[in-house]
Amino acid sequence: MELRHLRYFVAVADAGSVSRAATQLRVTQPALSRQIRDLEAELGLPLFDRVGRRLQLTAAGDNLLLRTREILRAADALREQASALAGGATGTLRLGATAQTLESLISAFLVGYRRQWPGIDVRLIEDGGMRLKTRVQRGELHVALGAVPSGDELRSRPLFPVWVLAVMPSKSPRARRKTLDVAELDQAAVLLLRRDFASRLRFDAACETARVRPHVLLEAGDPHSLVSLARGGHGIAIVPSTTVFGRGGLHVAPLVRGGRAVGGSTAAVWDARRHLPVYAQAFVDSLFAYTRRTYPGKEFARLAPSVPPPLLPT
Repeated sequence: MELRHLRYFVAVADAGSVSRAATQLRVTQPALSRQIRDLEAELGLPLFDRVGRRLQLTAAGDNLLLRTREILRAADALREQASALAGGATGTLRLGATAQTLESLISAFLVGYRRQWPGIDVRLIEDGGMRLKTRVQRGELHVALGAVPSGDELRSRPLFPVWVLAVMPSKSPRARRKTLDVAELDQAAVLLLRRDFASRLRFDAACETARVRPHVLLEAGDPHSLVSLARGGHGIAIVPSTTVFGRGGLHVAPLVRGGRAVGGSTAAVWDARRHLPVYAQAFVDSLFAYTRRTYPGKEFARLAPSVPPPLLPT
């Protein structure tokens, strides 16, 4: 049994499909199927049942999945510890972020980081903010950029404030407001991100507190599609201030509730149980220094100065 067999097993379990896992792993589907069969033969038990077009873990496979993740996490930690002992000049940094954070922050920041750490292979993973934390816990990522987590396993360093924005046509009656109170959205048509985005959860919490029930026209995974629909007058898009978009024909206002803006912090998040390579720690430190100078949505600070929570490491 080799580590690659275990990695293939986890990939297929997460993807629920050999074809999707093969694409992610960049191997052929027949080769991946053969590796899974070899692992099942060596273990002496089936790991998957086929249900329609999807693969479902057997009871034995589900039982072994958690232990397999622990083995892979330990193997990665050993490799990273060896790299650190060798000076940390080479290695792989697995970084996760939302699409809008990759576009508005990481694209520019990586230019300087790669210049300082030319021997580090930076691998980017895009996902919703809430799922990224799960990937950190699974050992799939060294660092994720998302909301400050709760619990003892994850550590975080807040980087910059994030506002929840209301985006509407510039001709909208609400376009005269510098900020928009959540209470004004009762029964209003809104365009929302899915619930695996922190900004969506913050918006839902503000609506619940205000006892507001907006009319949800769409839930999507791409803030740009919501902004495009808002520009066409099809509703008010609710997006985070990390979103990059042209302002032509649009009015953008931070959402407020009870005189305070709706928002939070984007933080660098990692697993305290794992060894953090020196180049990963350098990434966090450099990004923190970078965001002291500039960060996505900084222009909204003057409109809603009471929003940002204290930017203190946890």
